[in-house]
Amino acid sequence: MKNLFKKKNSELDFSSLGTILSTSVATGVAIANYSGKNSKTAGIISAGLSLLVTGLITAVDDDNSKNNK
Repeated sequence: MKNLFKKKNSELDFSSLGTILSTSVATGVAIANYSGKNSKTAGIISAGLSLLVTGLITAVDDDNSKNNK
């Protein structure tokens, strides 16, 4: 079994975080308006989208760093 608690490189690049957040907010508001939900729901959708996109980018970067070794 693989060691799941192996120490990893914790250095992350947050240079595109502003773009991810603003795009997630715009998309969340558009989804909420389309489905007829209120602004609180738009905020929840936006937060979920930004977490999803940031997690996916982090996972892809982690995979790329493993493949380049």
